[in-house]
Amino acid sequence: MGKSSITNDLPDLSLAQLSKMIRNGEITSRQLIELYLDRIQKFDGRDRINAYITVVGDAALKQAEELDRLAKKKQFKSSLHGLPIAMKDNLDTEGIRTTGGSKILSDWLPPRDSHVVKKLKKAGAIIIGKTNMHEFAIGITTNNPHYGPTRNPYDFSRIPGGSSGGSAAAVAAALCAGAIGTDTGGSVRIPAALCGVVGLKPTLGCVGRGGLMYLSYTRDVIGPITRTVMDSAMLLEAIVGKDTRDPESSSRPKSNYVALLKSGLKGKRFGVPKNFFFEVIHSDTQKVTDDAIREIQKMGGMVKEVELKHTDLFCHGVSMVLAESVYLIEDYLNAFDPQATIDKYLNQLGPDVKTFLGGQKGMPESKPVPGYVYAKTVREYKKKMIEGFEEAMFDLDALILPTTPLPAAKIGEDIETELEGKKVNTFLTFIRNTSPISVIGYPAITVPAGYSQTGLPIGLQIVARPWEEDKLLSMAHAFEQATKVRKPPKL
Repeated sequence: MGKSSITNDLPDLSLAQLSKMIRNGEITSRQLIELYLDRIQKFDGRDRINAYITVVGDAALKQAEELDRLAKKKQFKSSLHGLPIAMKDNLDTEGIRTTGGSKILSDWLPPRDSHVVKKLKKAGAIIIGKTNMHEFAIGITTNNPHYGPTRNPYDFSRIPGGSSGGSAAAVAAALCAGAIGTDTGGSVRIPAALCGVVGLKPTLGCVGRGGLMYLSYTRDVIGPITRTVMDSAMLLEAIVGKDTRDPESSSRPKSNYVALLKSGLKGKRFGVPKNFFFEVIHSDTQKVTDDAIREIQKMGGMVKEVELKHTDLFCHGVSMVLAESVYLIEDYLNAFDPQATIDKYLNQLGPDVKTFLGGQKGMPESKPVPGYVYAKTVREYKKKMIEGFEEAMFDLDALILPTTPLPAAKIGEDIETELEGKKVNTFLTFIRNTSPISVIGYPAITVPAGYSQTGLPIGLQIVARPWEEDKLLSMAHAFEQATKVRKPPKL
């Protein structure tokens, strides 16, 4: 490849475009890895974006050389052949440290790959590094006390969102070709929206979770964070499927998501749930969402207001995570230390996670959840919430709503931030529009929809019925292609 083939925008190209270049011999995988490693050296690190906790350059280059040998023989493993993917640091990688964003696991080398990593490697993807995250995925700022805060590529004084903040920032800043995140209450969608990229939360059970540092059995999902919807479809195709280590994972046949992206929005029916989701909202977010709705109508989509019942139950969703997280984190730590308990390591946790897991006074939501409250939430409240969504979505294809009520907060505003002149709880406000979708287990995607007056990205969330990822991706793709909102950050 001659120097003239490398353009300034090459690192920001989509997975689909890079894949085509590798297949056509316009670029080698090694050259691509070198390009991203140069950018990581230039733009990442503790005093810059800080998207990565661990970068595995040598291993990535070695893998790239082997894949380039196969490419010369036209032996491509999949459309992801030779493409560098960043992994959130709560997914096990054999021989690469997996910290969960915690000091406790700073030297932990898992003995085997997580299910998702294994599938990506089989598809010919290259793991380029492990991304920074909110400690143990318990939070939405990625203001990590042990590895430093990840900064929003559009404004270094702002949060990238969390808990998959490093993955979203790396994708937005073109420090990788695509990334994987995890989502318990919005941890893929929130950072993707705040960093101006695409974030997909699949249906619970769609992607096997073996080798994940769980936070919640009933809510955790693994999903792609990418620069385009097509890229999300490509990554989802590679990672879906049954996992023997995850009893909740489904063996239903996977769809060819990329091939199904072709249908537009004409005749599609959308519901806008004004109650709850639009009651707490920044004026810039409201304007961008209104513009997006008009665009959908212009494209032939039918939009109507719907009412969601049982919204008073949404606040109980955090009870599920609180009750499950202590057991699940202890269970993961047992592989690292057979005598591990939360109490044993409590003083090594960051302040917010220590409060959450230790049930310290001062945060009402951190008090231990009685068994009957957990059971009632999982059995009764969740059922009613699903009924509310089913009724609202009757004869509709999807719901549309803002991904977050406001653009990115400032780094340091961990407890409170400002929304339209009022102080609001940072965590509860940012998860407000995403957490209910996690409780019911529906698939959702965030796509770039516009920018605030200060240039911060704002995302539109589209919610479909369970197992309708093909339809969800197709609708998001049509909107994305019609609007072409995303502009790379100026670093």
